[in-house]
Formats: sequence, C-alpha cells, structure tokens
Amino acid sequence: MLSFQCFLFIAFMMYMDVGAAPAPTIPAGRSVQAHIMQEVARHDPVLQELYRLREYQPLWDNPEDMRTLLSFVYAVENDGLDPEEYQPWRIQACLDEPPASLQFQAGCELLMTDALVRAAWHLAHGRVNPEDLDPHWNIPYGEERDLFVTRLADAMQKGHLFQVVDSMRPVHRKYLDLKQALYRYRSYEADGGWESVPAGPVLSTVGIVDSRIPLLRRRLAITGDLPPGMRAIAGTGEEPDRYSRLLVEGVRHFQRRHGLAIDGAVGPETLRELNIPASARTRQLRINLERYRWFIGRLEPSFLLVNIAGFTLHYVENNSFRWRTRVIVGKPYWKTPVFRSMMTHVVFNPSWEVPPGIIKKEALPALRAGRDYTGENGLEVIGRNNQRIDPASVNWKRYATGGIPFRLRQPPGPGNALGRVKFVFPNRHLVYLHDTPGKHLFDRTERAFSHGCIRVEHPLELAALVLGSSIEKVHGYVASGKTREVRLQEPLPVFLLYLTAVAEGDQVFFRRDIYNRDEPLGKVLLPPYAP
Repeated sequence: MLSFQCFLFIAFMMYMDVGAAPAPTIPAGRSVQAHIMQEVARHDPVLQELYRLREYQPLWDNPEDMRTLLSFVYAVENDGLDPEEYQPWRIQACLDEPPASLQFQAGCELLMTDALVRAAWHLAHGRVNPEDLDPHWNIPYGEERDLFVTRLADAMQKGHLFQVVDSMRPVHRKYLDLKQALYRYRSYEADGGWESVPAGPVLSTVGIVDSRIPLLRRRLAITGDLPPGMRAIAGTGEEPDRYSRLLVEGVRHFQRRHGLAIDGAVGPETLRELNIPASARTRQLRINLERYRWFIGRLEPSFLLVNIAGFTLHYVENNSFRWRTRVIVGKPYWKTPVFRSMMTHVVFNPSWEVPPGIIKKEALPALRAGRDYTGENGLEVIGRNNQRIDPASVNWKRYATGGIPFRLRQPPGPGNALGRVKFVFPNRHLVYLHDTPGKHLFDRTERAFSHGCIRVEHPLELAALVLGSSIEKVHGYVASGKTREVRLQEPLPVFLLYLTAVAEGDQVFFRRDIYNRDEPLGKVLLPPYAP
C-alpha cells in the first residue's frame, strides 16, 4: 500500500501544470533559498513540491508565526493526538536560538513545515490509515489528495495558512462532545483517578451495610454518576456504610453509561467496569476520536449509522439524530464488518437464502453428519433449475468443501430468519439489516448473536422512516403475506461502524470491546498502556 506521502506527492504533481517552468536557479550558499533547495532534496517529496511551488522562499521567517505553530502543535493533544510526534522541542529550539547558519535556518524551515502538514492531515483524517488495520475498509480515507494540496498551497500563498489548517479540525457535534469527554477524563487522571472497589458480596439490597460503600460513593461521585442529592453527603442524612436508594440510583446511572444490566446491583461485571482506571478510559477515548476522524467528514445530512460495539442503530435526517433502536450484531467469530454502502430498497415478507459461509461452516457439516438440518431450520433444497429437491435424496458426504450445487432457502413466514422485512444495501459481505423472530434477545445488554447481519428490534418503524411512508402502509405490506420489494425514493447512506466510546452532550458512554479491535489500533496510535 502506498504511503500517505507518496499519495500526496502524486496529488501535488496532478495539481501542478505539467508545463510549469522549472524552479529558478539560485546560487548555492548565497541565500537561505539555496540551502532550502539543497536540504529539501533529502526530505519527503511532499516538502519538495511545496517549496518548489514557493520558489524555495522561507515560510517561517516571522517569529510570531513560529509561536503560533508551536501552540497549534501542542493543541493537537485536545484531539487525542500526541504533540511529541511533531517535535515541539525542536521547534522551540528554532525559535529560541538565533540562526547559527543558513543551513540551520533551512533545517528549521523544513522541520516546521513538515510538522504543520502532518498535523493538519492527522487532524482532518486520522493519523492511522484504517486500511492498514482492516483490509475490508471501504470508506474513503481522507479527502482527495489534490484538494488537500490545493488548500495548503493556496493558504501559503495568501498568508492565511493557520486559518485554513485550523478549519480542517472536525466540527461535528459528536466529535466535539467526545473531545470534551477526553478533557474531563484527563482531569480525573491528573487528579489521581479513583481507588479500586474491593471484591466482595454482591451489593443488591437497599439498606444493607458494607464497609466498601464509602469507596463506592466516592468512585461514582468522581465521574458524576451520583444524583444531585448525594453530591455532598453533609446534611443529607446518609449513613456512610449503608446502601441507600440514592446510591442505587447512582449505580444504575453508571451501568447505563457502560452498557451493563441496569439492575442497581454491584456484581462482578459492574465492579470490573468501576475499577477500570482513568488512564485506560483516557486511552479508550483517544482511540475512538481517531475512529471518528476516519469517517466524520464523510457523513451526509441523512444516513443510517449502526454502532456495532454499542448494539444500536441511529436514523439521522438533515443532521438531526431523529430515531434510534437496539440491534443484534455478529458473534465474535462471525464479526459484522465495518463499511459504508447505500440502501436501495426494502423487501417485505422475504425469503432467506443461506449464505455460503453458513453453508460451509454449519449446514454442510450437520448434513454430512446425518442431521436433519433442513427440517430443523425450515429450509428447502433448490437445484440449478430452481426445482425443489428432497434433501434425503442427496448424498451430502460427497460435498466436503462446501461447494454444493444447491441453494438452501427458507420461504417467507413467521419463522423465517429474516422476519417480516429486510433492508438491502448492496455489499460484498452479503450483510443487511432485517427483522427477526427471536425478539427475546433484544433484552440482553450485549447482543452479539448473529452470523454478521444486523437484526433490528423495531424494523417496521425503520421501514416507514426510510421509505417516507406511514406505519399503516408498512403493516399492510406485511399483512399481505406476499414478497414485495419497495424502492427508496433516494438511496440512503448506511454506515456500519465500531465505536467503543461515544458522547451525547456531557454524558460519555463506554462499551466493551467485543471484537478486540481497540488494542491493535491503540498500539499503532498511542504509547503502550500499562495497568
């Protein structure tokens, strides 16, 4: 895969007129331009093109601009990036020390321009290329390179570089809310975080006395989970060691934010989340800010967003989060992929054709073992000429690799795996949104039970929204019992994303990393975390 720098260089070449005059000849050793020309030849092709555009004139001959750059570099910490990557100590040295030579001045030039260009790209699009972590990633990484180059080159020429670079920061409300959450959790970390609550009997009954209660109360107070009546214990009549109703309310608030069963009981799972240190939560927020940078600039005014790790679906219309519902996603060994597509139509009373992966991994092994897999799952065996075949007439042991000359199909009906409706957005993963007869699974807090597709808790309401139709009309389609395809008036973008931390206003919500995707990204993005 080509590096970012190579891509950017190609874009620069596309941006430049192929017939442009060569750079002016500058007498070597007689000016800073000569040294920039000499030094830049050893640097990245991006910098070579930038300075060729400028005819090797220095960009950083104003100390005030250098101080602005230094402030800009340190400020990237607010977005979860590491300022040290852009070498601020060397920029400071360039600012503090009078140029010992023209060569030193040229070196400072290239150092500062490189820091600015890289930081601008990282803020706008992410430091890590998601394609390096997920070969199936299909959301374009960053804007068109020639557009990025055009913006920088134009800003340099007109003298408003910092305004343009600063405008590249994401400004979506969800991103800004998560930045604020990072600020708060860094302050918790700076203040020493919180003490671990020791293991012990489950705290589940109002009124019980336990020596851990004061520690639990302090822990919940730090992250703002206690109700206002408990923010200050003095004068409330609280008994220090008693599990009060107000404290139970605080536990329930914490559980809601962390995707736990909201029962007000402090058992092993709640205790585990309580004792995750502030430093780990800070790291988790930085990882998810990076994920936001990968896609936040690609969001259209209206779209569907499935957060796989959060088991939720959001319908966004004209930049307003209008509706949400719970979903079921793929098991850890049948992971729901991350990608973008366009929803084109909705199918009511669909049949279900068993995907090749399920045939290979589940259906065929069961059939070869003599199980009545088709009968157990209400499946028909369909031949190449679309005729039904008696499964008992097939010697399934002949097909050891999964390449069977049949299709396995489940006809429409109340027991159909897709339920009453499916939502089609073409993709190579054969993944779609659909109804399900297994409604009881939506009551689980972690809902990774599917083979990769997304089961929707309230699919008929979703159908009415995406079709711009009435719920009565949708119910009519279902009640007919006939398979019917209804196309959307306009294709609707669908984003399947993986976020283990999101924020809504001043509330931050953490979710367990069900697919173990945080740490691979964290290892590339951040220094190692040591608990």
